[in-house]
Amino acid sequence: MLGIVSVELTGLCYGGLMRHSPRLRFVRDDMTIKTEYLDIASLDASDHDAWRGLQASDPALASPYFSMTYARAANTARPGVKILKVTESGAPIAYWPLRPGPLGTARPVGGPMDDLHGIVAAPDTRLDLTRIAAAKGIGGYTFSATPFTQVRHGLKGQTGNGNQVMDLSAGYAAWLAERQDDSSNFRREHRKVEKLLTDPSVRIAHDVVDHEAFDRMIALKRKAYRESGHFDLFSLGWPRKLLETLQSAGAEDARGVLSTLRVDGALAAVVYCMRSASVLHYWFPAYEDEYSKLKPGLALLFSLAEWAAGEGIRELHLGLGETRYKRQMSTWMMPVRSGAVAFGLPQKLATQAYEAATQLEPKGRLLELPAKIARKYDRMVLAGNWKA
Repeated sequence: MLGIVSVELTGLCYGGLMRHSPRLRFVRDDMTIKTEYLDIASLDASDHDAWRGLQASDPALASPYFSMTYARAANTARPGVKILKVTESGAPIAYWPLRPGPLGTARPVGGPMDDLHGIVAAPDTRLDLTRIAAAKGIGGYTFSATPFTQVRHGLKGQTGNGNQVMDLSAGYAAWLAERQDDSSNFRREHRKVEKLLTDPSVRIAHDVVDHEAFDRMIALKRKAYRESGHFDLFSLGWPRKLLETLQSAGAEDARGVLSTLRVDGALAAVVYCMRSASVLHYWFPAYEDEYSKLKPGLALLFSLAEWAAGEGIRELHLGLGETRYKRQMSTWMMPVRSGAVAFGLPQKLATQAYEAATQLEPKGRLLELPAKIARKYDRMVLAGNWKA
């Protein structure tokens, strides 16, 4: 049984602004609280409405990654998504989308496809995950990019590279003027891409269905993965199916958007994004090497930002990382956290063993073993060769 206790919050920071929160409700033992661990297919239209209401109540959850539509698409692409649903007197107060893994350790629903993930709840609600998760057989949870505000639920981990955000709330022209005032390097880059954008041989299209360009985008991403030594996500079938599902669904809260830039009719750059009503997430950009000197990828991003602002998009999320173009284009960085929480005994013992190993030999070969095991584990789980 779970219940609610109130404590004070000092305030939350998002988008460079301090937002004071009402009293924080700590969910723990009480007769009025109920938790269910459900297949996502069992959620109905009333759950969708409640989910959207909770998501809309917290600015940190504005990304389409936090929508029920995205969780459903992840389940369509790769079945097995579960939802931890928490209600108070019958009314939903939290939804936690999860993908169960080996030994009861859960992961985000889309695994490494999820640039953001976490619990969908009002900003004044704090869940006691130790009690809730353990009661439903969830032994642990690994996460790589939860909003920093979710430390209130116990998702602490480490602060990593944040989500870079372009603020389009005042329109494209206002964003462009702010960035030009801030950086001479940005002004030089913008002049270069303007030449390409105004070239009569260039054609740009946004929010299009273009199967040839979609296939080429995936081919270019796979090539980049091979050359960089990163695991090729698209060697699996379900990541492609996830993107196709999102684009074909046409939902308001999470929809795939494909944009292209062509020079003399030939594809030079392409990007697959995901949008909600107010946020566009810049997801899979790619460009042809032969056009690299023209900076077609950057030119397409400028054009995409202008189009997005015209569509009522308030924020364009560039994703995690500190790459040069993200730093130049972003208005602010939303902090995120990565790590793992252990609720069950096996997960707690594993966490303690790893911490002990790092203390015993912080720079030695001993640390290579956990990393190798973790990489092997990730690839087996991604490929579906090891299930709960």
